[in-house]
Amino acid sequence: MKTFNCRIIEADNSFYSGEMVSLIVPALDGDYGVLAMHQNVVVAIIPGWLKFQTEDGEWHDAAVSDGMMRVEDGEVLILVDSAEWPDEIDIERVKAKEAAAREAMLQKKSVREYTLAEASLKRAVARLKVKDGGFNG
Repeated sequence: MKTFNCRIIEADNSFYSGEMVSLIVPALDGDYGVLAMHQNVVVAIIPGWLKFQTEDGEWHDAAVSDGMMRVEDGEVLILVDSAEWPDEIDIERVKAKEAAAREAMLQKKSVREYTLAEASLKRAVARLKVKDGGFNG
């Protein structure tokens, strides 16, 4: 299988760099897939479940926040505010953040505060899904 190089960079850290066979990122219009020889494109990433397959056939999962992906000349660059492997996710902390976000959305607050709470909720739900079981390929 053909591979491509991908770098995933968080705001303050290099999260992953290496060869991939397949990549799936959460995008505005649903999951967006990338294979080797993909056309050049820029895609907005939303909080969710990033999945990729390495040369050995193994699938890897990560929870990602908002960001963007650029595919250019056969290489992929992903820039996100944060990314976490499933074993790095503190389930109790995420559940507390999810509850706080849901409560904030119920309060009569400004559109901006509601939007921030909604984004926090989406990220918490994505982290819980990744922690719960990962992607089966």
